[in-house]
Amino acid sequence: MKLTDLHIDGFGVWNDLPLKQLSPRITVFYGPNEAGKTTLMEFLRSMLYGMTDYRRWRYLPPVNGGRPGGRLGLLTDDGPFEATRYADRGDHDTGKVTVYLPGGESQGDRLLRESLDAVDEATFNNVFAVGLDEIQELGTLSGTDAAQWIYRLTSGLDRVSLYDVIQGLRTTRGKLLSPDENRSEITRLTAEREKLQTEIADLIAQGRRWSRLAVECAELDEQIEAARTEQKQSERTARRVEIAIGLKPLWIERANVEDQLLEYAGLYALKEGAIADLDELNGKIEEHRRQRDVLRGQRKQLLAESEELGVNQALVRNCCRLDALAEQKEWVESLQRQGAELGEEAKQLEQRLTSENNRLARLWTGDLKHAPDLTQAMVDDLEPHAVSLAAAERELDTVKAELDLRRGSEQKYRAKIESTRAAGDKLGLPTDLKQAGDLVARLRRRVQVEQRIDQAQRHVMDLDNQSHELLDRQVMPIELFALLGGVFVLGVVMCGVWWWYPTSAFGEWGGWVALIGIMGSVISLLVSYFLHDSAEEQFDAAHRQLEVVERQLEEAKRDKQKLDVELPMTDGSVVIHLQSAERHLAELEHMAPVENQRRAADQEVLSAEQQYESAKQRVAKALGEWQGRLRALGLPEKLLASDLKIMAGQYEQLTQLKLQAQNRREEIDRRQRELAAVEQRIVALAEEADLVIEEATPVEQLDALLSERRLQQSRIDHRQKLLDRAREIKEKEAKHHKSAETLGQRRETVFQQAGVEDEEAYRRLASDLAAAAKKTEKRDRLTREIAAAMGKASTEEDYAPMMAEGVIGRLEGQWEKLTAEHEAIGAKLDELSARRGAAEQEQKALAEDVTLADKQLALGCVETKLARAAAAWREQALLGVVLEEVRGDYETNRQPETLREASEYLKRLTKGRYTRIWTPLASDVLVVDNDAGDSLPVDVLSRGTREQLFLSIRLALIAMYARRGVALPMILDDVLVNFDVGRSRIAAQVLSDFARDGHQLLVFTCHEHVWSMFQDLDVDCRRLPDRFGAEVDVEEAPFEEVAEVEAIEEPEVFVEEAAEEEGEDIAAEYGELTPGSRMLEFEYGALAPRYVEREVLVSS
Repeated sequence: MKLTDLHIDGFGVWNDLPLKQLSPRITVFYGPNEAGKTTLMEFLRSMLYGMTDYRRWRYLPPVNGGRPGGRLGLLTDDGPFEATRYADRGDHDTGKVTVYLPGGESQGDRLLRESLDAVDEATFNNVFAVGLDEIQELGTLSGTDAAQWIYRLTSGLDRVSLYDVIQGLRTTRGKLLSPDENRSEITRLTAEREKLQTEIADLIAQGRRWSRLAVECAELDEQIEAARTEQKQSERTARRVEIAIGLKPLWIERANVEDQLLEYAGLYALKEGAIADLDELNGKIEEHRRQRDVLRGQRKQLLAESEELGVNQALVRNCCRLDALAEQKEWVESLQRQGAELGEEAKQLEQRLTSENNRLARLWTGDLKHAPDLTQAMVDDLEPHAVSLAAAERELDTVKAELDLRRGSEQKYRAKIESTRAAGDKLGLPTDLKQAGDLVARLRRRVQVEQRIDQAQRHVMDLDNQSHELLDRQVMPIELFALLGGVFVLGVVMCGVWWWYPTSAFGEWGGWVALIGIMGSVISLLVSYFLHDSAEEQFDAAHRQLEVVERQLEEAKRDKQKLDVELPMTDGSVVIHLQSAERHLAELEHMAPVENQRRAADQEVLSAEQQYESAKQRVAKALGEWQGRLRALGLPEKLLASDLKIMAGQYEQLTQLKLQAQNRREEIDRRQRELAAVEQRIVALAEEADLVIEEATPVEQLDALLSERRLQQSRIDHRQKLLDRAREIKEKEAKHHKSAETLGQRRETVFQQAGVEDEEAYRRLASDLAAAAKKTEKRDRLTREIAAAMGKASTEEDYAPMMAEGVIGRLEGQWEKLTAEHEAIGAKLDELSARRGAAEQEQKALAEDVTLADKQLALGCVETKLARAAAAWREQALLGVVLEEVRGDYETNRQPETLREASEYLKRLTKGRYTRIWTPLASDVLVVDNDAGDSLPVDVLSRGTREQLFLSIRLALIAMYARRGVALPMILDDVLVNFDVGRSRIAAQVLSDFARDGHQLLVFTCHEHVWSMFQDLDVDCRRLPDRFGAEVDVEEAPFEEVAEVEAIEEPEVFVEEAAEEEGEDIAAEYGELTPGSRMLEFEYGALAPRYVEREVLVSS
């Protein structure tokens, strides 16, 4: 976690104070006394851990107004966020925390708590905050106390030091048990216990009567207790017998009821409402039987009514025939009409046939007497010849078209080839493909040679220019020459001054100045030599490269002349000739397959011409065969194959007319036969039904039959309805009969399950079960009364022995016996009580001297204290052993790592004077090794060295926490106040390097020379604003650096004291709010956007 910004709205003396863009490494805050540095540090603690009661009392409400609290800008591994804390909700409000994310989202204090990595305020103050109070406390301690205090740092300062705990346990154990009897609690208690035991023995010898009385009282107490116990037992027994006497009639009555219930044992248990279910089942059976009988009577009545209807059975039997004749009535009438129509149509067809025959004779022969006759057999005979002739003609047309196509393709290929050759002849290019390819290759080499020549010429020009530049470089520039000459002359002068004037102003540094002058002169001469040599070498290399390029240029020109001789070019660009040759070559390459195609087309044309001649011969042969067959069949020879189809169609129409006329005559005969058959069927049906009408036409007779049919049909429909109704009633009757049978079977099943034969036995079983239920209820009631009489403390098992058959009659006698025993026990108890009172009275008389009791009580208290002290000693001894093991493990595993890192910091702080910090095995002291190899305990070190050791260990502890993932800002409050100037500068450098390792440091100081040291290290240094609103200009007292003395102890103490005295003379300066060369300007207002350096992001 790193602080990026902070803003104090109101806290102590600060109001509306923004501090923006805090450095992720180290930030130094300078301010004189009472500038508000402590208030600013307490504000940081309050923002992180809340407003404690002390802080509220000390810093709230704000002196200059404002809302109590402020804002912090934080950067964690999860990203940046802003945390606000305001304590304005009451007297004990620690402050409400609100976290604002970059996107504007607000949350609670979870991110702030997680960023603290479970470090509480005590650990933060003991590890991450180093203040002036601790430095001053270290200075006030003696050498031994300071050594122990620094050693405790290596054991950790999280809340409570492990070293303090171990030392506390040792002190406590020493107070409990030690060789010194005056300081040992257990020794003192043991002596006191022995003294009390002697006094008690003397008092016991004097009071043996009291002891005997005490024993007697104890025995009487035991007898009285036994008598009381016996009396209580007698009372309980008598009470139980008394209750048994009261239970006797109920117990006997219940036994009788249980005997009666045995008679009903083994009965089948009927479900509740079984008789009601049986009655309901009987009612359903009776209802279904009644409905069945009613429906049976209705069905018989309907059958009788259907039998009474009169029906012509003959007509009914032939109803289908009559229906068929009725459907043919219109057909009969149509037959009569069609007979007349077909006769007229037959006459018209015969007239048309004669006219068509005459027309065909005139069309094909011109002679009505010799008309050709074309039959289907003749057409079938001529059809193969016609097909052959048509196929030959089609083949001739196809071959002719193919021949025309081949001739066109051959002419197209020939035209392409002629056009390509003409274009090549026009440009003077060869028409042969190989010659054209050679020409293109020579032209391409010619172009490449020109490109090489151009490139070589450009390279020659560049090298020539470079040679001139390098030649100019061999002459050293006047500025560089002046600089080197000046350095050389200055070095010679410095050496000469030291040589001729050794006691000059340079003093003891004169040798070093002369050495620097010699080195400057030598370096200037070397630089001049190397610059001249480098320029000359570059010039020679450029000249050699120029010669190589010129030779390549001459060689390329010779190649060009040779190619110009080989190429027959008169004028024009080589590139244009190359492009024309390449296009011509591409066309020739494209024409190579075209020539092959033209030759193939010639062969195809010859083949097509041969096929055309063959097709013409086949057509002539098919035509001769066709005409010969026409002559053989008596048909005109001029008849074509296409005319055959037309002539065949016309004669086919003529044949159709003949067939139509013949069909009409046949149809007339068929209609007459059908009409006669129908009339005969109508007459036969009328005779069979005895409904013949004299002198009636067939249609009239059919109408009479249909009328009677409709009458009979109405009667049949009515009878069918009656029969359907009877059938439905029969189905319902069957359903009711089936339901009655099913219900009867269910009833029988119920009887069988109950184990009875009929309904009467079933009802008796139900009656017996009801009586058994009443007996059971009575038995349960008696059981409840018995339980109520016995009470909750007893059960029936307790009284069962008393209610046994042989014992229940003797309960009254037993009651009387128990009453007599109870009275005897009471009398005995009264006697014992009287004896106990007399003994107690005598004992009280002897007990007026209470010395023995006091001594015994004191002895018990002493023994209790002694036992507690021994137990406490054992507990603390065990805890001490455990903590010693923990400390041993820490010193073995963790402490060496911390001490190694602290040794590095101490070595840097002391400039190598002290090289190592270590602790002897099984001891609780620190030892420091110096550069001479001597091991020195901490108590012999000077105060300044102890402070350096203290700071080194704190830095190592913070680094250890950082490796464990706890990275919090470190707060330093004037920790360099007791250092001299030299040590302060070294410490500032060490802190700056420590911050570069990823730690954030906030340094507060009231000494301007410390602030200036950090400014020289180019860190973020800030001057706190003047809160009084005015400037106080105080001239700053000069101070001199004090060189460290090589001595180990005494001179070092002297140097530190001198540094402290000088530190007191340094005055504070209240400056304006103006930025310096290395200060950041403070702005009053809203927080500016936070800036995060790239280094912080990488380290995070």
